[in-house]
Amino acid sequence: MGLFDRIQSRDSNPSVAKKNNVSETPNILDTSEKAKKPEIKVGFSVNERVKQPVEEFERDSTSSILDKYFVKVDDIDFDVIIEKENGVTLYKIPEITLMNTALAKFSDLDIKTIKAELSESTLQKLGQIQGYLKNYSEKNNLHLRDIEILHLSHYFYLIIGKLGLLEIPLNDSKLEEVMVNGVESPSFVFHRKYQMCETNIRLDRHEGTRVVESIAYLAGRTIDSRTPMLDAFLPDGSRVNATMSDVTLGGNTITIRKFSEDPLTIIDLINFGTFDLELAAFLWQAVEGYFGAKPANTLIVGGTGSGKTTTLNVVSMFSMYTDRLVTIEDTPELQVPLTHLIKMITRPGRPGIQGYEITMDDLIKNSLRMRPDRIFVGEVRGSEAHSLLVAMNTGHDGCSGTLHANSADEALIRLINPPMNVPKVMMSSVDFIINQQRIKRNKKTVRRILGVVEIGGSGENITKTELFKYDGISDSVVKTGICMWEEDVCQIAGITRDELMDDRINRKKVLKYMVNNNINDIRKVGDVIKQYQENPENILKNILE
Repeated sequence: MGLFDRIQSRDSNPSVAKKNNVSETPNILDTSEKAKKPEIKVGFSVNERVKQPVEEFERDSTSSILDKYFVKVDDIDFDVIIEKENGVTLYKIPEITLMNTALAKFSDLDIKTIKAELSESTLQKLGQIQGYLKNYSEKNNLHLRDIEILHLSHYFYLIIGKLGLLEIPLNDSKLEEVMVNGVESPSFVFHRKYQMCETNIRLDRHEGTRVVESIAYLAGRTIDSRTPMLDAFLPDGSRVNATMSDVTLGGNTITIRKFSEDPLTIIDLINFGTFDLELAAFLWQAVEGYFGAKPANTLIVGGTGSGKTTTLNVVSMFSMYTDRLVTIEDTPELQVPLTHLIKMITRPGRPGIQGYEITMDDLIKNSLRMRPDRIFVGEVRGSEAHSLLVAMNTGHDGCSGTLHANSADEALIRLINPPMNVPKVMMSSVDFIINQQRIKRNKKTVRRILGVVEIGGSGENITKTELFKYDGISDSVVKTGICMWEEDVCQIAGITRDELMDDRINRKKVLKYMVNNNINDIRKVGDVIKQYQENPENILKNILE
């Protein structure tokens, strides 16, 4: 049974809903006399800015259009237009206007009847829905044109057993997040290129409730008046937070951080300006440990939405391809293209079931019995910090994790104080703290590495050396300090410092080659890194020919 087939099954079988702890609400599709008769709405409203069909957008708004492309939802292609209007970046789906025009020919009772009959039938394919709508139109003398039936079939296809109009942005690979702020409020999306955009999707109360409950069903969780907040992840790995109107005055809210099927790589971050070639080559060398001689332990710190997990995923690709990796997360976001990999996720507790919860701390302690070479922790928040540093102190070099903090100093303060309580004597096991933040440049939000700090010292004496620092004028990082790790790795690997620097220059050449040739697919980038680890002379010869 497919992902959304399960919603269809749940919606048409109340016993399934009860079994899955999904809250029940009055069935607005019930046409019996006993049913309540609330005001029936279409399920969305159209942003007043969207008043024209696609052709008129192209003719009248060319000067403000930033981008045009289509998003595929199953077999349906939806046009998307990104444009600037009165200083606001808009994410417009023109077909919503055409759907709205066609739906205006239906009465509320028509819409209610169609929803009920389609929900209770086996008509799930697009062609079947089109045939049903054509018959309904003829039987009720609605005189719908074929093009109107087409748009209506798209609409009902999305709202019967799926997540409604949100399916369109959720299937857009260019988006990072989809946000619903409440009833009749415009939804927003965060675009990889154009950042925060206002959409012409609005959910009414009934559709908002239906979508939230469908999300809870997919996540295998409960959301109702007793538990009005949901924090979970969907089967595809997307992270979702939802609230009911009990705690958000504007109505139900939804925030979905999409799981990327095409995750960013070091080449993407170089192109975005988050890294430059020098810093990228340094971290490649450090995380790898110069062909595994001395992998560095790192912590990536930053604020919410700063891209910490993305950077963690990127640097994890620098691991030696022969290493055994264990990733530990609340939600499965890390996508490491290595074969010797174990992915572990936490399990939230359930009321009345003692011992059901499995925490990150539990998983880290268990992973130490799996003979890992490296451990990567999605987000360090509590006692798991102590366990991670224990791993670093017991010979598991090359470990890494993310931490909410605004600087290396703040990260150290958080680590040695409750609830983390890491003893100062253990802090020297961390080699580098990478500080990544969201900043504003030219009225745009960008993600930048603001600094790399090396941690050293002995006993309770912690020393910090700033190796790289962000320079706002040049919008790049500059090297500011001498790295002790470089001396250690040279000693262990039996090489001179000049040889280490020559290797870094070679890595920069490989990275620049991938940038120049637009090699940013995660598998292809991973393959190039592996080839360099196996035979650097051979790959350098190939790229320089």
